[in-house]
Amino acid sequence: MSDVTDFGQGHEAYDLDHGHQEQGYEQDHNANYDAYGQAHNYENDQHYNHGHAVEYDSPHGEHYAEQDYTNYDSHVAESDAAYGEHYSEADHSQSYAELDYLREHFDAEYGHLDQLDSGEGREAIAAK
Repeated sequence: MSDVTDFGQGHEAYDLDHGHQEQGYEQDHNANYDAYGQAHNYENDQHYNHGHAVEYDSPHGEHYAEQDYTNYDSHVAESDAAYGEHYSEADHSQSYAELDYLREHFDAEYGHLDQLDSGEGREAIAAK
């Protein structure tokens, strides 16, 4: 009698093709932000001052004074503004996996359910 134990005994490989298994995941994200701004400012300040002064005192006690004064002021203001903005966002995700291993495994399991573990096979079931 041999002391060597075969651990692969009773193991069914079912001719499974494990080399072709695929899975994948894909995700896309898109964010778009557009902004538009415009501003226009105009300001005009004008100031004009004019002065004329003559003052005279004579030794005889006479006094003479003359004054002219001109003032001009102007202010113009103008302002324009325009602004626009646009925002859009989109997400997409997708995943897939091929389950060939599980499909073949279950097909192989259900394909031999009519056999007993006695090793006698279908003939033993048909006889009972």
